[in-house]
Amino acid sequence: TGGAWIIGYRMWGCLLARALVPFGILVIIPDYRNFPKVNIKGMVDDVDMSIQWVLDHVEEYGGDGKRVVLVGQSAGAHIGGVVVTKKVLDWIRQQQQQQSYQRGQGSNEEDCRHLKSTYSPQQLCGFITTSSPHNLVTMRSVFHRHGLSASVQRSIFGGISGSNDYDDDLNDDTIKSVATSDDMDVFEAWSPYHLVKKCQSEYITLISDGNTNRNNSSNESIDQLKDIFPKLCVIHGTADKTVPVEEAIEFLSLLSNLQIPALSKMYPGWSHTDPILEKPMLGNHLYHRDIYEMVRLWTGGSGAVSDEGLGFCNGNIECNSEHKSENAEIIGIVDDSTKAVEDDLNLRPFDETHSILRPICPTTLVEIARVCNPF
Repeated sequence: TGGAWIIGYRMWGCLLARALVPFGILVIIPDYRNFPKVNIKGMVDDVDMSIQWVLDHVEEYGGDGKRVVLVGQSAGAHIGGVVVTKKVLDWIRQQQQQQSYQRGQGSNEEDCRHLKSTYSPQQLCGFITTSSPHNLVTMRSVFHRHGLSASVQRSIFGGISGSNDYDDDLNDDTIKSVATSDDMDVFEAWSPYHLVKKCQSEYITLISDGNTNRNNSSNESIDQLKDIFPKLCVIHGTADKTVPVEEAIEFLSLLSNLQIPALSKMYPGWSHTDPILEKPMLGNHLYHRDIYEMVRLWTGGSGAVSDEGLGFCNGNIECNSEHKSENAEIIGIVDDSTKAVEDDLNLRPFDETHSILRPICPTTLVEIARVCNPF
């Protein structure tokens, strides 16, 4: 869930769970510690270990550890993006370490991971990122205009080294030291946009090193970069003033340039919080239906998505607004590697007439709440 890294709370996701559980999807909403209790490193570690817990224990609650999809919104989507890209980096670095060891260089016991978890990025069936600030560098001025001052931003994203440093509240001396960090490095280090680029550069190094040692049989098993990532879907509202829709467009453009497939969907006229708050309260469950269909598609459902039904687009193509390209292709799969398979999920069809999905607030109250909503 979101909350500007400061007011995040798992109950922000209650409407999503309320909409999906009646149709057979298990929804687990983990919490993560907020600033100033921790900085971004603590939040990323919390989310990473929550994913590990889900993969290890979900079957105890009737779920399937082989059919897990990660969903994030706003700050939660940003943190999820950091976790996913760092898991990809960990996978690449472990392959590099294995290559070096097989060449008689270095030790195979050294831990080169960013994160403590042991799952691989490929164990996630997909990642749906919603209203996410993908590039913290370009978002700094936007954050500042919305009340997240430059010094607070540096305190959140400055990062404090050491496994125990983020267990205590940040004090004035810590904040002062973080504020003097090199800004570019600080924000790029926790920016999914720049971490994806880093994945690409380290992957090229991995392949280059592998090509110099063709007798290494493990070279044959090295995936393409796109196969190391889970399936991706980028969702954004075109009227989002907190995180402008250009963030999604630029991120999708980067993924396209690196040949990392992604689905995208832009909701015309939707604000930053419309997908998770205002629209569901008014009985509009388009976002929930889209997540339902992505879960079915990515976890083995064959009948969930049609070419004309959802309006998802391949890569950085905008299908649903004035940004639509002449090359827009409305599709329901990411690429040829995502084949429709026999649907054995036994999910009930998503039904927006279900009583649980009725409007829960009068339109007038929702519109008044928009005026007070800081996002």
